[in-house]
Amino acid sequence: MLGELLAATEPAAALEAFSRALTLHSQQQREVLLRNEARAAQRAAVDAVGDEAAAAQLDGSVEDDEPVPVVPAKLLNNTAVLKYRAGAIGEAMALMNEAEQSIKADPSKATALQTISMAYNMARLQEATGDLKNAQHMYRNLVQQFPGYIDCYLRLSAMAKAAGAMAEAQHWAAQATQQAGGHVDAQAMLATLHMERGDLNAARECVGKVGAEGSKDPYMLLTHANVVMAALPADKSARSPADKTRRDHIYKALNIYREVLKQQPDNIYAVNGLGTCLAELGHMAAAKQAFDEVMRASAKAKGFVRLPETYVNLGNLWLARQQYNDALIMYEHASKLHNHKNAQVLLYMARAHHDAGDHLAAKRALLRALHLAPSDIKIRFNLAFVLQEWAVKVFKRKYISGDAAKLKDYSDAEVALMEAEKIFNQLHALGKEATRIEPKKLALHAKFCHQQLPSAAHLVRQAHAEQAMVHSQQKVRQAELAAAEAQRKLKVDTASAARKAAETRKLQEAQRALEDSKQKLEQMKSSRQMAALADATDGDGSGKGGSKRKRGGGGGKKGAAGEDMGDFYVDDAQPIERLPKARRDDADVQVGLDCFVSSATGCGGVSLNLPDAFAWANFALGCLQPAPATPMLATNSPASVARLSSGGC
Repeated sequence: MLGELLAATEPAAALEAFSRALTLHSQQQREVLLRNEARAAQRAAVDAVGDEAAAAQLDGSVEDDEPVPVVPAKLLNNTAVLKYRAGAIGEAMALMNEAEQSIKADPSKATALQTISMAYNMARLQEATGDLKNAQHMYRNLVQQFPGYIDCYLRLSAMAKAAGAMAEAQHWAAQATQQAGGHVDAQAMLATLHMERGDLNAARECVGKVGAEGSKDPYMLLTHANVVMAALPADKSARSPADKTRRDHIYKALNIYREVLKQQPDNIYAVNGLGTCLAELGHMAAAKQAFDEVMRASAKAKGFVRLPETYVNLGNLWLARQQYNDALIMYEHASKLHNHKNAQVLLYMARAHHDAGDHLAAKRALLRALHLAPSDIKIRFNLAFVLQEWAVKVFKRKYISGDAAKLKDYSDAEVALMEAEKIFNQLHALGKEATRIEPKKLALHAKFCHQQLPSAAHLVRQAHAEQAMVHSQQKVRQAELAAAEAQRKLKVDTASAARKAAETRKLQEAQRALEDSKQKLEQMKSSRQMAALADATDGDGSGKGGSKRKRGGGGGKKGAAGEDMGDFYVDDAQPIERLPKARRDDADVQVGLDCFVSSATGCGGVSLNLPDAFAWANFALGCLQPAPATPMLATNSPASVARLSSGGC
């Protein structure tokens, strides 16, 4: 009950009340189901008892199941309507399906009026979801069953209008005017259709047919004011705010909007119209204030009241101030509210792009609009005009030499000129009655495009020749770069090969030097070993015949030819000299005989200062051995006993 009271004035509060009622009904259903489940469990326990008497006694104590309450179809329908108005189409459809199931479960609780209303609401939801064929079929069935259902005629007219079939739309609106009770709404719809076709005289006749009582209807008053605003002089010379005829039209519409606001102060459509009048009079600040008030009211309604025209009007205000980005933002909001399927909003967006100098964006917007309304004369004319202007702009553009985009742009511009000429000729053939455009103006545009085509073709040929020359130059340049790169690579490869050859030679020379050093070392080792063996052989031969030493100097050592040296007798005053230590820069040591030196000196002994051949032989053999312990002959002094150098090995 509360939701029904608030539905007309506060739809958001009404939806909240309906949602609360649905929650309570759902809770009640769950409670009944739980109690029935408990009873079912008790009956199962009774069946499990073996004693029939006890089972009969228990069975009598179990209550019967409660009927599950059904949610009223009226509540579901009303909630679905408000959900639809709030934009929640999916939820609304689910509620309507549940309402139909509720009627099937208990047909006695649904009246004939409720059934008709629910059928219309389901068709409206089908239309909103895009299932236009099914929605149209449902509307037609309702019209056949209930010829007095005016809303079905109006929806069929609105669907035909959205599809661009204006004749069919007028047919359904005229059918509605012939039904009882649909005079005012149907005449307002018919007047709107005539106004959009440009037949303002027919629109005024529809407004005059409603009579004195119907003329006070808010919907008809809004239609009347819109017709007056549509009749404003379109000539640019008469668009000055000081023009008396124009001002008279604006003030007349302004007074009508004020009369609507007297009846319905919250009528945002009237406020929007008021802002439009103020904008046409040049009061931009006041107009913006009115549009802002409409937007605040829409926001306060939480989606239940949506007026895309307000965004369009705000966009027009920004467009008049040459703030194109802000205007496009407003137009985009309006297009979103129309689910991006409103050709008129796209036409406004194209105008903003055109004034901002972005002809390609304007062309895209117009093509989208033409897809939605193929027969719209304004869209076709504006598309041809944009194509013509863009082509001229491209041919006047300065391109740098060799720009690859020049040929493509010139070719596209030539095609645009041909397309524009074609559209202008088509509109000219339709005549002024259909287009409401001066044939002379259309012929002038078509002639201009035709005259520009030869020049465009010449420029395209020049662009082709220039592009071919650029390609040829590019090929030559690429060949030169390739040759230069090959030469550079050859130089790099040659230098690299020379460097590798030099490194190879150095490596080979080092290897040869190493081999020579190894050969010399081997030869030296061999010669030393042979000398050592020869010395050892000579030592063994002299030992046999020289067991007795002679006195005096007769037994002195022999020369380096390998003769028997015998024992050494030295004077005590002349100590045996030690061999000098091998130096790092000694040639013999550096040849690679460090091992031999360490062999001779590693035992801590003292080497005799012997001839080179004998010394080298001893180095090769290791530590010097002491002389055999034979009787030593005294010289002048008994103390002068010859002392051999002790090896310590």
